[in-house]
Amino acid sequence: MRSTFSTSNARACCSLLAAVFCVQAALADGENYSLWPRRPAALEEARRLMDRGSLAQALELLQPLVNQGGVVGREAKDLIGALRIRQVLDPNGPDVKEYTVKRGDSWIRMVKKLGCSQAMLVHLNGLMDVPSLQPGDVFKYRPLNFHVVVNVPEKEVCLYDGENFVKAYSMVTMKDTGRKNFETTVKDEQASFSIYDKHYPAADKTLLLAAGGYVIEAGNGAPRSPGFYLNRQDCNELAMLTRPGTKVTIIREKGTEQ
Repeated sequence: MRSTFSTSNARACCSLLAAVFCVQAALADGENYSLWPRRPAALEEARRLMDRGSLAQALELLQPLVNQGGVVGREAKDLIGALRIRQVLDPNGPDVKEYTVKRGDSWIRMVKKLGCSQAMLVHLNGLMDVPSLQPGDVFKYRPLNFHVVVNVPEKEVCLYDGENFVKAYSMVTMKDTGRKNFETTVKDEQASFSIYDKHYPAADKTLLLAAGGYVIEAGNGAPRSPGFYLNRQDCNELAMLTRPGTKVTIIREKGTEQ
């Protein structure tokens, strides 16, 4: 009886090991390279550089991997996003400037003049609400010259700084009947509170695009309008990093134009 039990167990173990090796072999040929000895060296080196605080060198290694697709591209995007968003939102970052309020300035006029968003001004200055402006007040601001790319096939909304990838936001859902690629801009930002209301900084934001009646907003159930829907945190972060006039490219199919 003991011999039969041992033989049965041995056969089961052999079968299990065989199955594991088959799965590993299949994954090695597919996208999951975590079990693959030839995992991209650039990703491993980028992680080591990040651990040592060499962020610029890590980003230099990661940027070329963004367009590679699959697991490699996704991990590169995740790593870059974690690094870049921290830099972009740093109140003491190298791109942060200072502005002194002048007589006659309003929040709307100031935000437009500085090429910034009110949410970014509130964040950089550690404000809990929107104060009254007084001549001589000094505010930190960051000019926002990013480019938004809506990648329909990948179901993500990406932020670029020139040619450099900054961060990807996964879509919760979308409502899109278009077939061709086209370019537009952010026309306006809307919220349930006035820009002068103390609740405005924490309010959910909707980005209205200039063409097609499209929106980028937080997904709450079935889409009401044509557009691209993110989770609440991602949508509000993206709204902080954009402004009226921000370029938006919608990619539905490579190699086609409107």
